[in-house]
Amino acid sequence: MHPHYQELKPRLGPGERALILIRPDPDSLASAAALRLLFRSNHSSAVIALYEPIRRIENRSMVSLLKIPTVALKEVELEGFSRVCLVDGQRNQFPDLYLPRLDVVIDHHPLGSAEPSAFSDIRPETGATATIMFSYLQEARIRVGAKLATALCYGIITDTDRFQRHMTREDARAFSALFPSIDYHLLTVIEKTEVPIRQLSYFDLALHRLEVRSRRAVIFIGAAESADIAVILADFFIRVSGIQFVAIACVAADRLVIVFRSRNVNKDAGKIAASLFSNLGSAGGHKAAARAEIPVDRLPAEVKLYSPDSVERFLERRLRRPGKHPPPEAEP
Repeated sequence: MHPHYQELKPRLGPGERALILIRPDPDSLASAAALRLLFRSNHSSAVIALYEPIRRIENRSMVSLLKIPTVALKEVELEGFSRVCLVDGQRNQFPDLYLPRLDVVIDHHPLGSAEPSAFSDIRPETGATATIMFSYLQEARIRVGAKLATALCYGIITDTDRFQRHMTREDARAFSALFPSIDYHLLTVIEKTEVPIRQLSYFDLALHRLEVRSRRAVIFIGAAESADIAVILADFFIRVSGIQFVAIACVAADRLVIVFRSRNVNKDAGKIAASLFSNLGSAGGHKAAARAEIPVDRLPAEVKLYSPDSVERFLERRLRRPGKHPPPEAEP
């Protein structure tokens, strides 16, 4: 049985000063904005802190157009807050950050580890954290304005891949209740944000490196300003006929980032990512979409980042043996 608003309310105030920590994407931004409203409605204050910069253009547009106030984590002092909260994420998704405590954790990803937080609501069966946050707003009888309704709907849209993956009745009910209140024009502007022309070179590189083996595409595109281009490419290739599993890798911010997509009912991308890569860094996700991030200094010695063939061989070796960590192979 899921927690209810009355269980969460004692952590919300009055008089609290809360830090809401997120890795920014549409679902986490919308969910953080909803939690901030809950704190404010209980006569408390809350700051949305970004663990990493917002690089995707559509996410920057979302923050700007929907007036979601955020600050960089490096600009705040954790000691200055009476509450520390995570939404759309858990402690294991912030491996390099020391959190002295956690007061609130609300997420829809599979449980990473037991959380010593005062309040924890983890619902891996739910398509989006935005859906969970809307349930709290409803229980609290808080009116959801047009901008927040638009943000929550966009969070549900993106995390369910336009209702094509991991969509539940709870997500559908939340979306149906929110949709009449959204600003459809703003939603359209956010969704139709253009891909920067400089990113087209990655499409060219990925298409030239594409080899489909056993309905699987594994591609390394080298260094990137942001791992978001790997997300864009993974979403593109998983729609190609004959491909049922995709792993797109790049190096961003001193990490090897691997984005997984699956259309194969027998291949759970989240479980595969966690099973094969969590011993090297952070890894996990959902059945259809997952991600792994490995600090480059933790990669096996045989992996040469200057060589796309080397990185792709490393990924292929692991993916060929689900559930096991294969031994390193010497470079030929």
